[in-house]
Amino acid sequence: MATVAEKPKLPQKRSRRESRNDGGSALSTYGLLAPTLLVLAAFFLLPLYYIFLFSVALRRFSPTEALAALNGELNGFTGQLWGKLVGGDVNVAVLGLEFALPALLIGVALVVLLVLTVAGGRLSERYGTWVIGIAFALLLMPFLTIPAGNTLLRIMQFTSEGIQLNLFFKSVTMAMTSSVIAVIVAVPVAYFLAFCVQKSKYTWLLIVIAPFLTSYLLRVFAWKVILGDQGLINSGLMTVGIINEPLTFLIYSQFTVMVVLTYAWVPFICLPIFLAFETIDRRLLEASMDLGATRWQAFRKITLPIAAPGIVAAFLFVFIPSIGEYVTPTLVGGVDGTMFGQNLASQFVGGSFNWQYGSTMALFLMGVVLILVFATSRFLRAGGGGL
Repeated sequence: MATVAEKPKLPQKRSRRESRNDGGSALSTYGLLAPTLLVLAAFFLLPLYYIFLFSVALRRFSPTEALAALNGELNGFTGQLWGKLVGGDVNVAVLGLEFALPALLIGVALVVLLVLTVAGGRLSERYGTWVIGIAFALLLMPFLTIPAGNTLLRIMQFTSEGIQLNLFFKSVTMAMTSSVIAVIVAVPVAYFLAFCVQKSKYTWLLIVIAPFLTSYLLRVFAWKVILGDQGLINSGLMTVGIINEPLTFLIYSQFTVMVVLTYAWVPFICLPIFLAFETIDRRLLEASMDLGATRWQAFRKITLPIAAPGIVAAFLFVFIPSIGEYVTPTLVGGVDGTMFGQNLASQFVGGSFNWQYGSTMALFLMGVVLILVFATSRFLRAGGGGL
């Protein structure tokens, strides 16, 4: 017996009451968020507003104008300060070759490489992996070192005659090296906890991040004791007769700062990487194995692309605070381990009394961080790259 075909159901119009309820829920949501947003705006925008006032000498801390002039508070916040900071040339040394390029050109090239690193997979489906890999390698090359005793091995190096810009390149190098090493150490730990430990994974995760719950200063001072001339490492090596005098590069050097920064952040970044691995559907890995993929192929084609946003977020968690680090290089860096954040602070409280130049340095550092965060946020929202 033939049946009459059912008519397709047309979408029903939403009633006014339903629309009103949706609008009311949206308003209630904004109403709940409004106090928090106002507090965040107050804590973020008001300090920036006062920094601007002091930077252009509209306000001053000194009680008299004569003392303000002596402290440098009345200097104008002009473009000359920006020219002094980033207007010079950058000397590029790569594989024995040395040449100079404008700092602006170097900045544009680094931004282009950053964009290709986070969005190269969407430019070409066939060669996206190669674009990302080459751009990422070129981006790391000037700022990645391999500590080897008293020397730091690097393929390419940026230097500048300007003290602040040269110190900025040095700080980026130390922060980049610490961040990459921290991620390399944290990824296997997080992978082991996510895939190899079943019932007690969260207990072990708590054990891993437990050092992060202690005081940061205590951990830095602990490494100062361990790496000192009379510390655990030097004393042990001299006791067994391997060395006759303390190793000088273990304390008050760039090596020391990078070691302490890596140790300080590894427990923390294990958490986002672990969560990225934990969200992966195990059925995808089983299906890839059934189709003949090896473990390495499954990791490269499935695990790594899905976990890429968590790994990138972990890298940012280390790099952003490290690039402006002040406490660690002050305690264990010495003269060789001086970083950009220390010099920036000295413009205000270290005797230089050049607040306008310090404000320029702070805005420059903030601009670099915002560019990095904006570029990688697009990568994170897109769910990773085409690895």
